[in-house]
Amino acid sequence: MNILTRRVMQFLCLLPSPQLVTKQWYLLAGVLLLAPCAQGLAQENTSTLPYAHRLFLNPAFTGLLSDYSITAGHRAQWVGVQNGFSTQWASGEYRFENNRNAIGATFMTDKAPAGGYQKIQLGALYAYHTKLREKLDLSAGLQVGYGAQKPSASSLVFEDQLGGNGTVLNPTAETFGLDRTSYLTVSGGLLLYTRQFWVGVSGHHVNSPTVGEATGATMAPTFQVQTGYKFYARSYFDKNHFEEISFTPTLSYTQQRTFTRLDATIYANITPVTMGLGMTLLPGTKNTSLASTIQGIVGVTHKGFKVGYGYRHPLASSPIAVGPSHELVLSFEKVDYLKIFKRLGYDKKYNRIACPAF
Repeated sequence: MNILTRRVMQFLCLLPSPQLVTKQWYLLAGVLLLAPCAQGLAQENTSTLPYAHRLFLNPAFTGLLSDYSITAGHRAQWVGVQNGFSTQWASGEYRFENNRNAIGATFMTDKAPAGGYQKIQLGALYAYHTKLREKLDLSAGLQVGYGAQKPSASSLVFEDQLGGNGTVLNPTAETFGLDRTSYLTVSGGLLLYTRQFWVGVSGHHVNSPTVGEATGATMAPTFQVQTGYKFYARSYFDKNHFEEISFTPTLSYTQQRTFTRLDATIYANITPVTMGLGMTLLPGTKNTSLASTIQGIVGVTHKGFKVGYGYRHPLASSPIAVGPSHELVLSFEKVDYLKIFKRLGYDKKYNRIACPAF
């Protein structure tokens, strides 16, 4: 039994009485399978604030926005469902002074409703930055990670446990492999960027790690393309502080096996405030309201500290309240703008990518 099937079972079997398992619950199961804010094939997380968690997006982002930074985030997903899904992210990065190398680390946990599924993943990152031309730079990144996941049936109620009046009588006779599994995962990415434009490609789980005992229980590689362009209405540098008014449309395309997702967001940055509005679609499928979401982003930066909030809402018009997703991120970064705007010589090779901060 794969993890996707287990997650659907958890929602279909959480009810205490078979009379309550109506068409509405099957509709909900369809939403969980289709919603683009879900994990691709129940394996990959997608953040409403992707560039706040950019080290998870593409390891080549390591060290491109700051000299060093630390970031933590929390997401509550599908809050209309009992207990909902919750995900926690944390990451840190450090760019070595006077050379082209950067390192980073990531941490992520994911929990399904009622403790039905748990996942934890750690990663170590390395990136190398180089200048191709005066206004064109390249970054290459690699991540090696360790993960563990464990489904659980402790909160599920099966048909053979129910009496005539809907009470739970006996332990279930159902058998399934629910042992904790661990795996090693490898990811990599490239980024080509200028002062205003970037395009990146990344591959996650490229080694197709085994995540279970069943035949074919492997984590499929995920491939992504990220791009965007920043339009400056105004920008200036003063006293190691950068101010800007800009607009940045971004696109991200994700494919994992037959699952595809397209995210489009436009950001407006009026220092120190960033706002964004976006939409997610599933290319190659009928993009009904069940397969689409809209999202809003707002963030504030002050003296290196950043606080961001993301809201994602499914466009499903169903009788079941799946509910929106809420995400909060907090980070601190150190940026020496003198290296970017003033100094000559070797330090001038420090170029900052134009992607959003949230």
